[in-house]
Amino acid sequence: MKISGIYKIESKIKPERIYIGSAINISHRWNCHLSDLRKNKHGSMKLQRHFNKYGETDLQFSVLVGCEKEDLLKTEQYFLDSYKPYFNNSPTAGNTLGFKFSEESKKRLSEKLKGRKAWNIGFILSEETRKKISEAKKGICTNPMNDAMKLKISKKLKGLPQSEDTKRKMKEGWERRRLRLGKPKSKYLKLKYGT
Repeated sequence: MKISGIYKIESKIKPERIYIGSAINISHRWNCHLSDLRKNKHGSMKLQRHFNKYGETDLQFSVLVGCEKEDLLKTEQYFLDSYKPYFNNSPTAGNTLGFKFSEESKKRLSEKLKGRKAWNIGFILSEETRKKISEAKKGICTNPMNDAMKLKISKKLKGLPQSEDTKRKMKEGWERRRLRLGKPKSKYLKLKYGT
């Protein structure tokens, strides 16, 4: 369930050590905190060090109050002033909600990132990992279509004129997919694209 409001992360061993935060989706935000802590890259160095020393089980998460998106910052500031949290980097509430980069900043960032490769290029999963992923996804269909829906879509698409450019792009897409998967071209594709 999506809850907007103010949350608290508290140490069980040292209850005076807390972190106050606000989020539009508190459960998602908590998952982000945990992910960053597990990867040893949390924004709060104090919280990261505490996590590294005492472990995940020491941290207790709770929702302090639910509130509307527009009231998040002033409500968070109230709790920051009241609790004076140990783990927070700043005594002032702030977030990037509604923040927009200037055109100059966008250009600078674009130039900085040009030429960088994605982290997963050349990354190969082991056979064991592939099998695990395959087993986990078996029987899962995110968008199941019944026969009536398939027939309706098929009827709608039949006879629609396609430009030569579209046909070329489709052919190239199928070719790339076939090469990527290492599969020979099917009879259907040979007939359709004449190769």
